Amino acid sequence: MPQDAFTIYHTAKELNFKLKNARIDKINQPTPDTIIMTVRTNNKNEKLVLSCNAEMSRVTLSNSQKEAPLQAPSFCMLLRKHLSHAQIESVEAVPYERIIKITFSTKNEMRESGTKIIYAEIMGKYSNITLTEEGKILGAIKQSQSLEGIRPIFPGVTYKLPLPQDKVDLSDKKKSIQTLTNFSTGDFASYIFNNFKGLAKSTATEVVFRYFGKHDVFMNDVKTLNIEDFYKHFCDFYELNNYCPNLICEDKVNDFFITDYKSINFSKRKFNDITTLIDFYFENKESNRTFNDKKRKLYDAVKAVEKKTNKKYQIALEKILSCKDMQDNRIYGELIISNLYRIKSGVKEVQLENYYSPNYDLVTIKLDPNLSPKENAERYFKRYNKEKKTLSAVEPQVKELENQLKYIKSLYDEIDLCTDVKDFIEIEEEFIEAGLIKAPKRNDKKREQKSSFRHYQFDSYDILVGRNNVQNTKLVAQADKLDMWLHTKDYHSCHVIIKSNGSPIPDNVLLFAAEICAYYSKANKSNKVPVDYTLRKFVKRPSGLPLGMVYYTDNKTILVEPNNHLEYLQ
Repeated sequence: MPQDAFTIYHTAKELNFKLKNARIDKINQPTPDTIIMTVRTNNKNEKLVLSCNAEMSRVTLSNSQKEAPLQAPSFCMLLRKHLSHAQIESVEAVPYERIIKITFSTKNEMRESGTKIIYAEIMGKYSNITLTEEGKILGAIKQSQSLEGIRPIFPGVTYKLPLPQDKVDLSDKKKSIQTLTNFSTGDFASYIFNNFKGLAKSTATEVVFRYFGKHDVFMNDVKTLNIEDFYKHFCDFYELNNYCPNLICEDKVNDFFITDYKSINFSKRKFNDITTLIDFYFENKESNRTFNDKKRKLYDAVKAVEKKTNKKYQIALEKILSCKDMQDNRIYGELIISNLYRIKSGVKEVQLENYYSPNYDLVTIKLDPNLSPKENAERYFKRYNKEKKTLSAVEPQVKELENQLKYIKSLYDEIDLCTDVKDFIEIEEEFIEAGLIKAPKRNDKKREQKSSFRHYQFDSYDILVGRNNVQNTKLVAQADKLDMWLHTKDYHSCHVIIKSNGSPIPDNVLLFAAEICAYYSKANKSNKVPVDYTLRKFVKRPSGLPLGMVYYTDNKTILVEPNNHLEYLQ
């Protein structure tokens, strides 16, 4: 994203306009790398977010609610000590650097006035938030004895800006014109990006595109260039008076811009101001990351238990396979007993007529020459009885393990059907109850808010849709016996209930609910999905079944095309 010095410069200008003379009311640190200041300005509260997260570093205003920890971290306590009830004098960008400087007017315990400055460095993995006074560091979120051996960050030392890049400041007209004149080969936009401070590649491309009206500008295009005129164009663009904050989210492009980059030909979503755009972009990114982290954690838990269950299942199958000769052992024992008079002691094998076969076929029976014929028969009976016991013990285990593997497969599908972080809360509880993951230690002030049933209204009928196995089980348990129940045939899906209120369900309502059921199923990529439906009274859930699993009868099947019908979602 072009969160370069150019973008940060204009973000700081907007923040200065909105926050100048604002007073600090509260300071919290919800995560190790994020500070939130509640400020009072223009008779309303605003939340100023300063983040030094490697992937989401930013300074912006936000409307999102973040839960503060019960015990404030040390840097948060330091900020409260020095900045509580302070007034923001100015917000400005350090010229051509990805650093925002916030100056505060403060008063100490003796009511003496002073000035404190926060430097928010927005530099990817090197991002930091540092509080200073009279040029000395009071504290920082990320402290280090030295950064690359030359820039210590800890209390008491002088705050220094990062080492200057070997690039030209646009404000230096003489050097800028000389640098532009020196262009001789390659792509002009890349040359500007590599030689001028404060520009992302996309911003450099936009500068060139706006002047030449095309991409791919090379030496042939530049050799007749009026350098003075281009330099003025360059400066005018950097100072930018025409904001048009916009977001691009198309294919693999996911980016935000403070103005309309004409060099980028994608559909753009416009915002009223820069801070609203930045907040939306990063909150969405953070939400997606949280969602994906939760999803990956649950997937890993399911994979681990699937691996363990599969191993048990294979062992059980091997035990059953080892009993494949069980009936042969019984027959051999009976044949030996029936023919004791014909078998001599000390022989290693004997051929006897098998009277269990239609043609009395001869069968060769191995014998232990050290045992008598009777003892050999007893050995075969002993093997038979042992294998019989093994089989009677293992067969129920195999059936139980097959049910477990089927349930585990449904958990994958359940995770895939989640669309929001809240959807994972009950799934996590289900996993904890099933012993798939450990219960977390909760010190939160508030309990996490669970998601509710998806609720649709269509043609005066209420339609409820479960989001996971826990909700599916609750939905079936709470439904009236004459309500209509729906579930995809042969695929994992949500459970759907149409509230009948004692009256027959019209075909159009049934079709509508079936399309929703098909959409929230494993088969939602298919054009036609079979959906079973029956009255709730024909749906049973015997005790011992895993969550979400039921038996049903008296059902009919309808073929539908998946559709989530969001326009009817309440």
